[in-house]
Amino acid sequence: MSTDLFLQRCQQLAAKAGPGGSAAGPTPELSDADSLIGFFQTLRPDGGDLASVFNTLPQGADLVDRLERVYQLAGDQQRPGGGKDAFFIVRTPDQLTVEAAEHHADQWIDGLRQIAEVVGDETTANALQVRPKIRVLEGIPPKHPKLPEHRSDLLSVFLERCEELCGKVENVDPHADLMRPAYYFIACDAMLRDYLMWPFYAQQTTLTDPLRSYFTLWAHGVKYRIFREDQVDLYLPREAAV
Repeated sequence: MSTDLFLQRCQQLAAKAGPGGSAAGPTPELSDADSLIGFFQTLRPDGGDLASVFNTLPQGADLVDRLERVYQLAGDQQRPGGGKDAFFIVRTPDQLTVEAAEHHADQWIDGLRQIAEVVGDETTANALQVRPKIRVLEGIPPKHPKLPEHRSDLLSVFLERCEELCGKVENVDPHADLMRPAYYFIACDAMLRDYLMWPFYAQQTTLTDPLRSYFTLWAHGVKYRIFREDQVDLYLPREAAV
């Protein structure tokens, strides 16, 4: 299916879903890719008839499987105190042990290194060659510095280089570029975006799901922060009081 026809089918599906899915939705006056920002929100809470459009792509079944998992994890977008979530948030995640969190963080970082090597980004691959320490904490994480000059070099590698790695994969199905903004705005999370879109990149890289461990962390409500040159902090959600 051509990207033009795919875009049209997505817009039709969103329109059919109606305003109940989300306030955001495809906006025809924007560029084709930007017009699909909010597309996945319109199909909440269960993804609707997503498969009818995505299964026209060679990677469709794998893409749908991943997306359906996100819909299941995030559930209804209704907030406990009223209003609706603009993005997909796992509000009641299963608990992850400290040991499991450390393991998945290590696997995620190694996966990023593998992607960097495949796309020829030696700077990023070298920066991740020496694995940072993983520190596991609980609670609400502090915010990263907004200004680049206040960030550690390691944080800059993650935010400025790692988040662009999949965009460097060559000879990718053009539907990937079309859907990239919509995938990003699922949770404003480039790592989640790239995991969900991995079926587009798998054949070209020959890597097997290098970002699966990041998805495991996200699914359990774990967030990462980097304030030092040699350490990644993971923040696990606090267990609710019984």
